[in-house]
Amino acid sequence: MNTTLQSGQGYQHKDNLFIDAPLATFIEQKLLGNNTADAAQFFEALSVLVEEFGGTYRKLNQSCQEMACEIHLKQCQASADKPSTINISHGSSKAILDEYSCAIPSCLLDVLTTTVIANKQDMMLSLSTTNQAEAELMEAVFARAHCLMGFDSQHIEVIRPVDNVACIAQARKRAEYHDSQAMVSHG
Repeated sequence: MNTTLQSGQGYQHKDNLFIDAPLATFIEQKLLGNNTADAAQFFEALSVLVEEFGGTYRKLNQSCQEMACEIHLKQCQASADKPSTINISHGSSKAILDEYSCAIPSCLLDVLTTTVIANKQDMMLSLSTTNQAEAELMEAVFARAHCLMGFDSQHIEVIRPVDNVACIAQARKRAEYHDSQAMVSHG
């Protein structure tokens, strides 16, 4: 595979993945602070997440577009600069290719970088999801990312989507119950 054609500066091979060079530099230098042991663990964890969750995420989000390397790098930088914001993107990222030269689901890198940032800052972050399947997948990916990075406590909370129709129906039912009670007690 000729990875120099994919990006202006080429790709770096890291644990069965090909990482866009500027993104790899950002991860190693800014996100992980030039700690080579942490970098090896980070890329190994990312490789495991791609292997374990990549196929499931691709099936869940088949209609999403690929993200350019530069856009994904900017998104990771924005998360590092403002750690109270979680940027979990949909689709695939050309910034990281798997062992078959396919773009990986971008959320897997986002989950791992967010996990590292939240752990470094010792903060709890919440992530809202759009559907139940996505919520379950994100919970599993975040839990696995924490385990692979060796973190003791989880710093990310996935908020499951609210079924607005069921909530409205339940509220109406309560209102009808209260109205009938009010009529009986006042009658």
